[in-house]
Amino acid sequence: MNWLKKQYFNINDIKKTFKFLKPFILKQWKAYVILLTLLGFDIFFTITYAWFFGNLTDAAIHGSFSRLKELIPIGIFLTLLSIISNYCEIYFETIACNGLKNHLKEYLFEHILRMPAGETSNIRSGDLISYFNSDIHHINGVVGSSLISLIKLPLIYISVLIYLLQINWLLCIISVIIAPLAIGGGTFFGFLLKKNGRNLNQLYVEINSTLSEAFHGFQVIRSFTLEKNIFREFKIKNQKYYKLELENAKLQGWYYSGGYIVNSVAFLFNLCLGAYFVTKGSLTVGALLIFTNLAGHLVYPMMGLAGQWAGFQRSVTAIERLIDLLQKPTASNDLASYTPSLSNVNSIQFQDITFSYDEHKKIFENFDLDIPTGKIVAIVGPSGAGKTTLFNLLQQFYKPQFGRVLINGIPTDELTLSELRSSIAHVPQETFLFVGSIKENLLIARPGITETEMFNAAKNANIHEFIKSLPNGYDTEIGERGIKLSGGQKQRIAIARAILKNAPILLLDEATSALDSQTEFRVKEALEKLIIGRTTLVIAHRLSTIQNADMIIVMNDGKIEQIGKHETLIIQNGLYQKLHGTWVQEEKSNAQSLV
Repeated sequence: MNWLKKQYFNINDIKKTFKFLKPFILKQWKAYVILLTLLGFDIFFTITYAWFFGNLTDAAIHGSFSRLKELIPIGIFLTLLSIISNYCEIYFETIACNGLKNHLKEYLFEHILRMPAGETSNIRSGDLISYFNSDIHHINGVVGSSLISLIKLPLIYISVLIYLLQINWLLCIISVIIAPLAIGGGTFFGFLLKKNGRNLNQLYVEINSTLSEAFHGFQVIRSFTLEKNIFREFKIKNQKYYKLELENAKLQGWYYSGGYIVNSVAFLFNLCLGAYFVTKGSLTVGALLIFTNLAGHLVYPMMGLAGQWAGFQRSVTAIERLIDLLQKPTASNDLASYTPSLSNVNSIQFQDITFSYDEHKKIFENFDLDIPTGKIVAIVGPSGAGKTTLFNLLQQFYKPQFGRVLINGIPTDELTLSELRSSIAHVPQETFLFVGSIKENLLIARPGITETEMFNAAKNANIHEFIKSLPNGYDTEIGERGIKLSGGQKQRIAIARAILKNAPILLLDEATSALDSQTEFRVKEALEKLIIGRTTLVIAHRLSTIQNADMIIVMNDGKIEQIGKHETLIIQNGLYQKLHGTWVQEEKSNAQSLV
């Protein structure tokens, strides 16, 4: 019993839940005040309607027409007032409940946007979506009418108890004795519903993740003929979810059936005993009608409280997940936005950097590097050397465990994310485009871009003529993640976007890897104009890019093995010479395949 009490009546759950929801409830305080006011009307109608029907019955039995004339207008007035009250209750409950969830969604989304890349990369996109589609919608057990009911039900119970004691104290005491049966049943089934609800929520997240990965990986699924496997995995989880839903339905069915049995027993007992009192003349027919109408309110509030508690238990599992996510650290206090602050970059330094993505392997240890400004710096090395990690650290997607990155002598963590990232234009190896038109994807580069600037950037990236050839030109919809475009077309749009950002630092991560030789030559011409007076870091293995770099940094296993220009490094017996030989063979093979 103590175990059940700890699982079901966990006071920490209550404290944690309402501490979490308090600021969101306070934002809807006006709606909740109105709901509390309507609560008084609800109690008034409960007792007054029973009184009305009882007195109307007595007046009819005694043939008192004058009394009927007094009561009928009261009944009409009560009905109209009840209609208005019910409408207001539904309306303001919607404001309170949906308004709270609306603010919670905004708060949650803002928190996720401010989380560092290291945190969000560990969470599957399907899990993130489930916070909005599932968890927030499962908090109904503690907001809106559910929250008001925790106050309303005890007040109804007390009000009805006082009123019925005045009618017949013996019948009233008997009804009170039956109520604990309702509480016990609600407690037991509430615990089971909580346990089942946690399993449902967890499985819902897994199904969402499976669907998200399948929809984003259609090409891989089809290429490796994984359709049957992925469908089997989804089917197993979906069937398991269906069984849990059936289990939940059974528990709810037993819970409500038990409540109906308790109510029915109480009603029949009160009706039979009350009828006996009527035959003895100690109770009028009207008083019996009042009592039978109200006696259920000595049972159902207890059932209702148990039911609200069961709903609360189902909501706890969703709230636990939300709290866990919101307790994860954020990278900044504000959302980043375009802020043109660093007009010039005089120096970029990596000082004594020690960094690892996890506890098992260090990517850098006591790493130092000075980047010459206004130059093209090519970073080369085998896979896993740490090239892309340098870009991540510079943009503060991740922070080093030790050491610091400086721009113009200022540590990047002393700059706001808006200041830092507005000063960097990044073209990643895997280009991401948003759902929408080509124009919309270009205009996000920075505020105030003119159409002429957009056209010029597209021309410099050698994509303008292609865009103009499309039926809707720059207004052409490109589909989710730019699925309607080829890899090279997406990459050229990304390059045009970087050109439009006009930032003093350019990061090109294999930016021309998806372009043919002719297109690459034209894009490089545009980039050569763009890099004047700017610092450009290039991760590449194209010979043309590397050979024309002002400096080449050769990395291996998180360390710098060689630094210099192509002419110097190629004659040294080192890693660069080996890599260069590999690149030459690759380009020869590519050239032969085109013949």
